[in-house]
Amino acid sequence: MIRAILSGVAVLIAATSAAAEDGDAIIVLDASGSMWGQIDGEAKIAIAKTVLGDLLQDLPTERRLGLIAYGHRKKGDCTDIEEIASVGAARDDIRSAVNALSPKGKTPMAASVKLAAEKLKATEEKATVILVSDGVETCEPDPCGVAAALEQSGVDFTVHVVGFDVVEENAQAQLRCLAENTGGKYVSASNAGELGAALQETVAAAPEPASSTRLQLRATELEGGVVIEEGLTWTVTPRLGGEPVVAQSNAGVLDVDVEPGAYDIAVERSEDGLKGSLERVVVRENAAKTVTIALTFPVEATVLADPGGDVVAGTTILVHWTGPERKGDYIALARKGDAPGQYETYQYVSVGNPAELRVPVEPGAYEARYMLGRPIRTLASEDISATPATATLDAPDQAGAGEEISIAFTGPPAGSGDWITVVSPDADDNKYTNYHYSRNGSPATLRMPLEAGDYELRFVQGNKRVLARKPITIVAAAASVSGPETAIAGEEIEVVFEGPEAASGDWITVTAPNAAENKYNDYHYTRQGSPATIRMPLEAGDYELRFVQGNKKVIARQPITVTAATATLDAKDTAIAGETVSVDFTGPKPASGDWITVTTPSAADNKYTDYAYTRSGSPAEIRMPLDAGEYEIRFVQSNKKVLARKTITVTEATATLDGPASAVAGTVTPIAFTGPPPGSGDYVAIAKMGSDDLKYESYAYTKAGSPANLRIPKEPGAYELRFIHGNKKVLARAPITVVPATE
Repeated sequence: MIRAILSGVAVLIAATSAAAEDGDAIIVLDASGSMWGQIDGEAKIAIAKTVLGDLLQDLPTERRLGLIAYGHRKKGDCTDIEEIASVGAARDDIRSAVNALSPKGKTPMAASVKLAAEKLKATEEKATVILVSDGVETCEPDPCGVAAALEQSGVDFTVHVVGFDVVEENAQAQLRCLAENTGGKYVSASNAGELGAALQETVAAAPEPASSTRLQLRATELEGGVVIEEGLTWTVTPRLGGEPVVAQSNAGVLDVDVEPGAYDIAVERSEDGLKGSLERVVVRENAAKTVTIALTFPVEATVLADPGGDVVAGTTILVHWTGPERKGDYIALARKGDAPGQYETYQYVSVGNPAELRVPVEPGAYEARYMLGRPIRTLASEDISATPATATLDAPDQAGAGEEISIAFTGPPAGSGDWITVVSPDADDNKYTNYHYSRNGSPATLRMPLEAGDYELRFVQGNKRVLARKPITIVAAAASVSGPETAIAGEEIEVVFEGPEAASGDWITVTAPNAAENKYNDYHYTRQGSPATIRMPLEAGDYELRFVQGNKKVIARQPITVTAATATLDAKDTAIAGETVSVDFTGPKPASGDWITVTTPSAADNKYTDYAYTRSGSPAEIRMPLDAGEYEIRFVQSNKKVLARKTITVTEATATLDGPASAVAGTVTPIAFTGPPPGSGDYVAIAKMGSDDLKYESYAYTKAGSPANLRIPKEPGAYELRFIHGNKKVLARAPITVVPATE
């Protein structure tokens, strides 16, 4: 997806730059702190730098380009806007300046766009600005209002907006409004598919120069608000007098051809009578002009916080509200003095009334606000003072490495991101190792770090503010493991161990001496108690018994030598297909996955047909395959290693059937037979002539001996007697006719 975004945005910049009358354009690049966010594992600022690098390389040399960045030098400064490359600057200078950007601060989007317009002399020449941003305005003024004012004061001011990973509804609305108020396009770079479609629609190629004088008329609900799509009556009248050149009703956005000149423009919405107008609109010859008129109407709201006034930081309050309940309206908690569009937390009014919001964990002056979603505007507010929250921690002064301890605590009502943890004293406030959410109640049970040293227990609020701290000293854990010095490959041995009180991820294992500390073969959790039963590896060599703590640290070791396991097999050299053969064997002490089987010599070590576990003792009774051929009897250890092999030749099994040529329907008739030694699935059956080999009407197992007494089907017709071997293979067949019973 990253590559699609890069190429798409480069196309947008190149195409919109090419669209300017004089070829000049300015890119306004968001370098605020949020640009460190990632899309598919790559920082958005890195994506933006790559876009600009590609653009500078591919754009024709005659195309003049400028660059403005904001939020890259200071935190919390709404004046942090810089023209880092004037229009026409050398490409290498622009590239170097872009690569040096490091996101830090706020998002003074409107002021940056205004500066770009001034640099392009918006009141005299066509101005094209491409804004690349990942969020909303966090300063004053409102970008929608600024864009509308610039559009109305200039000949043709256009802002195209690229939204990087912008998913929040209000953020999208503000960026889209900024573009629409100037006749520009908003392109989402949140996924490759949408980006590609938008580029095809808008800027796949540079537009042809205007060959007529065109006027686009747009009306919005409030300044910077939603574009009205229907129900409008437009009137365009020459400024010097005369009949209207445009008079159209039941319209939305209107595109018309007019003569060059100055006009007065009026619009009215029929459903509610709202009116708007704009005077002295100058339209020049062979130019396109977009005019946006805002229809204003009262929008009022109230908010009432419960509790209000002084509230404990990090606690939850209810905000009761009244308001217009327009799509995108929301209730927010914001710092006192922050611009509209800035907030600490919010809830859409569509969720319900009252809104349940968490007070920020940082003490200070805040406001509960009713926010108009589009245009973003504060309709009502109430002051909230967040007083510091307090907490306590009660725990031992010392604990063993990896030990689980109980920590009693008190604190404010639990909210998201409130937890108890243990970290090094110099760790950032939002860092943690093991943790316990305060909503799960006191006491907290926490596992201590595995490394000895000085640490700190903390009560952290809202994933960012430490309310209480308590130092704790972690002492090294002591442990021991004791097992035999040697063992046979695959053997299960007992390992006696001692160590700290068992906790998650503590286990006894055996592995190579140079293996990483978290590696294991067979294992036994220490919580299961001492001794541990551990199976040795199947390959001979030098190994190590280990006590591993927390899945990562070895706190005790003992070397052990694993010797090769041996086994023997004794069985006859030939057998009849399907015959059960007695196999005498010797081998290591039985363990899980040790078995005797018969299979083809080329089969993988873990493949089998019939089998018997070695724990059942010698001899093993193994049934031979049903097909004649050369096979191999095997002693397999732990489902994977063959310790012994013996070849055996399997000869073809034969059988005969001796029954009557006909039998009376519904009677029981004896059928004499000969065949191989009886085994599972060997039977004599009667079936309809031509039916599948394993279909039958009745049957009798051969283990009951010859003759087999078969019940003859009740339906007369042509049938067949069959000797079935192993429920798979027909060894003999004989036709039989079933005749009707006589009365």
